[in-house]
Amino acid sequence: MKRIVSFVLAAGMALSMAACSSSGSSTAQESSSTASSATSATEESSGGEILIGCLQDITGSTSSLGISVQAGAQAAVDEINANGGINGKTLVMNTYDTKGDVTEAVNAYITAVTVDEVSLIVGPPVANIANAIKETSEGYDVPVVGLAMDPSCQLKEDGTPYKNMFCLQPSADSQGEIMASFALKNGYKTFGVLYNQENSYSVSLLDPFLDRLAEDGVTVDDSMIVAFGAADTDYKTLLQPLVSANVDAIYCPNYTQQLVAIVTAATELGYEGKIIAGLDAAPAFNTTYGGDCSNVYYINNINTEDPEIAAKIAEIEDTVSAPNKYFLGYDIVMAAADAISKNGTDYEALHSAFENLSYEGITGTITIDPATHMPTGMSMFMYTYDNQTPVMLEQFAG
Repeated sequence: MKRIVSFVLAAGMALSMAACSSSGSSTAQESSSTASSATSATEESSGGEILIGCLQDITGSTSSLGISVQAGAQAAVDEINANGGINGKTLVMNTYDTKGDVTEAVNAYITAVTVDEVSLIVGPPVANIANAIKETSEGYDVPVVGLAMDPSCQLKEDGTPYKNMFCLQPSADSQGEIMASFALKNGYKTFGVLYNQENSYSVSLLDPFLDRLAEDGVTVDDSMIVAFGAADTDYKTLLQPLVSANVDAIYCPNYTQQLVAIVTAATELGYEGKIIAGLDAAPAFNTTYGGDCSNVYYINNINTEDPEIAAKIAEIEDTVSAPNKYFLGYDIVMAAADAISKNGTDYEALHSAFENLSYEGITGTITIDPATHMPTGMSMFMYTYDNQTPVMLEQFAG
């Protein structure tokens, strides 16, 4: 597996491409649209600032995710500026706290694009928040480059994309399929499901998992699929039929706080099978839970056994609770800097750059499909824990 380049080097590489794009020897070969983009970028190379926004849950129930995305994004901003900025301009990022509330999110979004006039927004990892702003975003010319993996955050009911909504990590379809493929590969044959029917993230991961099982002839009886809502907190009662059936694995695509309560309840019920969860079982799930997590399996964006990633995690561990979100936030800003360095902040040019994005990031090769505004072919990693220590098991192609 290739080693990633250092973070500072990555910043320098992203920005140095701007100088290459303005080379006179290649200008005559460019199309008129490319020439227009290059002119736009050149016009913005005389100093000053480029303002972007970061729309995250800084407070609220999913604040650990938002704070981690913001920290990674800010780290990228700092590195970019330490390397001369973008075409001589200083990159500035304003952070807007959505407080885990959809109304707050819409209001913060409108402030960012109308009052502060940001050129781009680093979007949230939380599907409920992204879903709240997607319709509003249609009325403005500001790309929202985020991490909400529920396809409905990017796609309208007719299958066409919301013009400004982009996701820079694998979709729920891809992640659910990978988790099911892992389960099948490891010989699990019977399954239960416990998911939050009121949460976009949880719902979006359900069918891709079940559909992949069905491809191998494994079906999950309706009685083994248990839905719950925000008012349902008696997880022992919810889990009882699954535990009594002694299924090989329980699929739990839920947020961290709910996962902690679910794993606690399953342990108290004496369940000895596997619990397969999504990204929210990655750290800081282990430290929040506080017990032995050895039967928990989860998907992740990063390979924590890579020496440079491991070193960076050790450096930030006292301030960042969700390292994978940190690296995702970092990649968004680095990809944005690369796009702005070549195209400037003209909306049409920047929008086109994201629709056709191909960027080698810390979290993998990000190649956006213009038809979906989501990545294609992006790999991920399956993990478990040795007590509380993450253990990478296998890399799966998207």
